[in-house]
Amino acid sequence: MKRRNMRPFIIASLVAGAQLTLVASVVRAEGLPSLKDSLPPSASTLDWSGPYFGASVGYGHNRSKNNYKDDSPASSSVLEHADGGLVSLVLGVDRQISDRVVVGAFVDLDLSAFDRGNHAEHNALTIDRSLSIGARAGYLVRPQTLVYASGGFTRAHFSNDGWWDILANGVGPNLPGKAALNFNGYFVGLGFETRLRENLFLGAELRYAQYGQLVTNSGVFQGTTYVDKEDPSLITGRVGITYKFGHQDHSGREGVADEDSNIKVVSYGGVDFAKDAKAFYSGSRFALNGDFTKDGVIFRAEGVYAKYHYPDANIPEGKVGATDRSLDVMIGYQHYFGSLGVIGYAGYEIRDVALNPDAPGSKLRGTKDGFKIATEIETEDGSPFYMSFDGSYSTAFNSYFAELRVGHDWKKFIIGPEGSLLSDAGDLSKRIGGFVKIPFQLRPNLSAVLTVDGGYQFASGNGGEANRHGGEGGYVGSMLKLSF
Repeated sequence: MKRRNMRPFIIASLVAGAQLTLVASVVRAEGLPSLKDSLPPSASTLDWSGPYFGASVGYGHNRSKNNYKDDSPASSSVLEHADGGLVSLVLGVDRQISDRVVVGAFVDLDLSAFDRGNHAEHNALTIDRSLSIGARAGYLVRPQTLVYASGGFTRAHFSNDGWWDILANGVGPNLPGKAALNFNGYFVGLGFETRLRENLFLGAELRYAQYGQLVTNSGVFQGTTYVDKEDPSLITGRVGITYKFGHQDHSGREGVADEDSNIKVVSYGGVDFAKDAKAFYSGSRFALNGDFTKDGVIFRAEGVYAKYHYPDANIPEGKVGATDRSLDVMIGYQHYFGSLGVIGYAGYEIRDVALNPDAPGSKLRGTKDGFKIATEIETEDGSPFYMSFDGSYSTAFNSYFAELRVGHDWKKFIIGPEGSLLSDAGDLSKRIGGFVKIPFQLRPNLSAVLTVDGGYQFASGNGGEANRHGGEGGYVGSMLKLSF
């Protein structure tokens, strides 16, 4: 082996070392930043700008003044109170205008069960829903935590079941008040929001709403002119989960992928048509571990809006129309048994059924809240055999639902038979039919499934009543599910 001449290598090394020493001396002399100073900071810098949506559950307290006056002359002012739960959906957008300040606007819809009086005697009042449109401004106490103040316009619906009626000479009620009223007012609130992971945030808010005074009953009785007014306010507290679109975490090295490619949210919406009934529903499931492909805790919110009618020989119109609204918020846990995914939920539901004309003897009437449990079972991709089962039970109107689907997965679509049943306060609907599920990709990180189903429904009412599934006859429906 030839011995290598090391002299040129040693000379080059000495020259390079001298050059590095000279550069370091210049850097120190000129006060330029060192290599250490140029490294990115370890703290996260979050951008709060972008739209968001979510759901929450809470509790509220109503305080009202009932002011009565007539020309006898007589007057009174009585304090009235109501308490109960609420479920809320929110949609909003934020803008981060500096390192610490965030402003935004939002709209939220509450279903509530703030009751007073006696529903069994049809002498009750319920604040069953409210809409709020507002703005918020907040301060980032940490890059991941926002403390904010909110305020805006609110509109609450009061449903009267005899509470605003006035007894005449101690006999009655024979001076009926308004059946329902919308109260307009303002709200102010304080809250906070903190990042759980990626696009998922946990928040809580305390809110006060003040409404204007409105006439609930007035007229002339035995020569006496009278007027009765309600002046309400409302305090609510709520806690919930939101998903922020476009939320970015700018910490770490450029070009290094984070967990944002995982499926964190599954949102769905659909329609259902049957004899004398139509229903619209929507919901979202949030994977609090940031990945639906793994075992973990799931947060779910779902709402239904339905309209239906049924015959009733006990009223002059001969037919009752119903508007049926419900919202639930649930916490569950997902576990995979091989290719079978199973989720079990427990939570809270509020449901409001308004009848027109009113049918006081109906079992499916008014606003009720209660405990709800549910399960979702589905086979995962990869097997030619497909099976899904959805089931739930709610103490609100003693309602239960079950649906079973089996089919063959042809990769481009899944097809097979289905069967379901729905029971509300004794009214039972059973369905036999078929379904088709068509998966497709909208974007690399946004997948979708379109489901179409149809068949025949058998209905057995309790005393001639019906539920949101409608009467006996054909049914058809569709649902679009998005995963992102």
